[in-house]
Order: sequence, then structure tokens, then C-alpha cells
Amino acid sequence: MKFGADLKNSIVPEWQHGYIAYDELKRLIKELSSLEGGAKESAEEDFFMMLEDELEKVNRFYLEKIQEFDGELKVLEGRPRSDSNSALAAGGVPSDRMVALHAQIGQLQAFVWLNTQGFEKIMKKYDKFMGLRHTPGAKSPDFEARLRGEVFKSERLDACLEKFKATRSQLSSDVGALEMKLISGSANKPLAEEISARLGVPLSPAKVRRFNDGEVNIQLCDSVRGCDVYIVQPTCPPVNDHLVELLLLISAARRASAASVTAVVPYYGYARQDRKDRSRVPISAADVARMMEAMGVDRVVCVDLHCAQIQGFFGPRTPVDNLFAAPIAVTYFNMKDLVKPVIVSPDAGGVARAKLFMEGFSRLPDPPEVSLAVILKQRVEAGVVGTMHLVGSVEGCDCIIVDDMIDTAGTLTAAANELRNFGAKRVFAFATHGLFSGPAADRIEACVLEECVVANTVPLNPAVKEKTRKIRQVSVGKLVESAIRGIHCGTSVSALFNADLGADLLA
Repeated sequence: MKFGADLKNSIVPEWQHGYIAYDELKRLIKELSSLEGGAKESAEEDFFMMLEDELEKVNRFYLEKIQEFDGELKVLEGRPRSDSNSALAAGGVPSDRMVALHAQIGQLQAFVWLNTQGFEKIMKKYDKFMGLRHTPGAKSPDFEARLRGEVFKSERLDACLEKFKATRSQLSSDVGALEMKLISGSANKPLAEEISARLGVPLSPAKVRRFNDGEVNIQLCDSVRGCDVYIVQPTCPPVNDHLVELLLLISAARRASAASVTAVVPYYGYARQDRKDRSRVPISAADVARMMEAMGVDRVVCVDLHCAQIQGFFGPRTPVDNLFAAPIAVTYFNMKDLVKPVIVSPDAGGVARAKLFMEGFSRLPDPPEVSLAVILKQRVEAGVVGTMHLVGSVEGCDCIIVDDMIDTAGTLTAAANELRNFGAKRVFAFATHGLFSGPAADRIEACVLEECVVANTVPLNPAVKEKTRKIRQVSVGKLVESAIRGIHCGTSVSALFNADLGADLLA
């Protein structure tokens, strides 16, 4: 789903007049790119005037809502404390009103995130259509820096939320019952903020600091007693630091009397060590699962585990939801006008993953004919590939190499170059987790890959962005948000494994 449609599906109907006019700005950019001379200058001036008007509109609406919330909180502060055993104590505050007010504050947080995304995407489109992308004249970097100082990006919403929490604790003794708390570690804040905005649930503040000797210091800044806590923390590089953060966040929530603790781990570190393949080695994926259970986790949500049996390393009292990013990627690649697409597994162990990816195309409304190929490697020694053999035909075809992660990109780039030697027309790649360690960015830039698509389970290092323009991220925020909503509301999560939902999950 493109952002314009995503925005329409996510807006609060009563607030529609306060959102960015994304489609209109996008239309002006397309018109602008087709003009020349004085007409172009005039149209460009009209575009930037409208952009300023939209910013002013969003800022004004944001202030109006903040003032509404402040006014209502002042009224509530004058009410007597209500008894948790009755919805309406004499002159007290109805509990459903407190819930509704909390939901509206969450909706305003979603409003801020959606408009931020809208303005950033509009300016990137402007740079793209005007030929300014990746040039010194690109306007999006300066515009994004300016956005951070706009009124609707201020900390007034956070202050309003803190005031609401203080007021609620004064008015009601039944604060945490069945409430959702969303907490983020330091591993992937942007993804946590997207999930928070889509849920309409503000992120609960947590202090994650380091002592001088490197020890992790955790403190939850909000009460979680009686709440359902969801901790968003992939164990991406630096893996050990983020793993310890995750364990201590789980421990802190459990010791603070949370009703349940769900660890949302989009990238599960140590997953590659899932069996004892040599003498005297640990099964690290199982050991990480044991540590999480020892800390008191109730449930785990992951995205594309390296191998499905890792779910079995957790006991039967700790269910694991392994979500798939492939439907999102299938929908993305289907918009590429592929010629005789071939899904390629870079090794024999990934054939099942590539086959599932290929089957995803068959579920599309107008499915293309897709075939499967496998590259068989013969290693001279560990980490050194000797020869490669192709099983299948790629002559004159567009190829998509499918894997679960990209680390140093050695296997990926060697496979891409080999496919070109076998006659492939264009070569793309998709992997859920983009680690891009060491020389990965340089290798991707130097190889024949047209585009390397990864999910945002792992934040993309700015240094990698500077070295190559071939990497594109798709978001799993909508996928994870849907899983959390299903778990919290007690509805089925199995629908998220359906490839038919890919178009709805592509954000």
C-alpha cells in the first residue's frame, strides 16, 4: 500500500481537515516536473506556498487539540477521587471517559507521526522529480531538520501525557487494569515509534543508560502494575548490549508487577547458532530463549526467524509468533514490472524460503508466471566459495535473490554476479534483516544488483546509506502492530501469515 492510501486508512475521520493534503501536494510535484521556464518557476512558487500553508494548518490543529486536552484535564483535576468498584462515584469521573481521553492522546501521537512521514515523503518526491536526489542541492535533508523544530513536533504532547497520568492516578485507584504499555529499548527507536503511532498508544518512557564501565542501567519511568507490557527491542548489532537491555527491560517490567510481558524482537540475535554442528559448541539460539524465559517473558513476537525450530527452544508456556515479511516484499516487487521473474535461493538451505516467496506471487490478483532457481556452492574452506552451479534457467529473466539476512553480503553479491554471467537481465535481492557488516555496502555498490530490499527490523546505518544507493527499506511496522493488536485483544494472529494481506501491510 502506498503512503497516500495508508494515510487515508489511518486518519481519524473527525480530524480529517487537520492532516497534510498529501495527494494534492503530490499532484503539484508531478505537474511541476513537466513544466519549463517561467511556468515552472511560477508552479514551484505555488508548491512551496502550499507546503507552508499545510505546515501552518497542521501546527494550528495540533495546538487546538493540545489546548482541548489541557482544558479537559483541568476540569478532571477538580473532581473527587472515584472508587474502582464503581464506574461513577458520587461526583467522580467515569472510567470510560479516562479511557477515551487516553485514546485521543494516542491518536494525536499517530497524527504527529503520519504528518511527519507525509511531509518527509513529499520533499523526497520533490527532490526525485526535480533530479536533486543525492545531490548537494537536495532540499529534503534541510527540510527534515526544519521539521524537528515545528510546533507539532514539540514536547507539548509528552507533557500532556504526563499530566494525564498524574491526573488519572489522583482520580482512580484502578489505574493499570488491562492497559497496554509499549516500551522501547535503544535498538530501533524509529520502528517502535511507528508501531506506537499505528496502535495509537504512546510509548512509555524508559531510561536506558550506561555506567562508565559499560554496564546497562534500566529504569521504567511509568507504572506498569497490572498492565500488559510490550517491549520492542531487536537484538541487532551491538548484539550483546541490546540483548542485555532486552533481558533487563523484561526483568524490570516483571519486578514492577506487570500483568504480562511480551517481547517484540523483530530481529532475533544468535539465531544462526541453532544446532550443535561441531564438537564442544553451544546452541546459542536456545540459550538466549532460556535467558528470556528466566527473566519472566510471557510471549515473544519475532519476524522471520533464521529457522522455524527456534520457536521450539521456548517452553509451551511461552508462545512464539514468527511473522513473515515476505508478503510485503512480494507486493513491493510486483510493482516493478518484472520480466519472466525467477526467485533464486543463494544456497541449498534456503530453497524452502525461496519457494514460499515464489508461491506468494501466485496469490496476487493478476499473478505473473514465476519460476524457481537454486545456486549450489562448493566451498574450498570456511568462508571461501570455490565454484557455483545454477539449477534452473535465468536467461533473459529478472531475478530476485531471497534470503533471511544480509551480513557481509559476500554470498549475495557473488550470487548476483554469477546470475548475470548466466544471462539474467536484472538482479534484485530481498532479505528481511539487513545487518550490512564490514564491507557489505561496498560490495553491494560494486556488484550488478539493481536494488537490495530489506525490512526495517534492523536500523540502517547512516554510513551504509552514504556508501550505496541501492539499498531500500520496507517497513514491518504495520505487520508488528497488527500482531500486537491481535494479541492484546485476544483475536487471531494467524491471518497475518496470509500472503493475500501483503498489499495492506506494505506501508
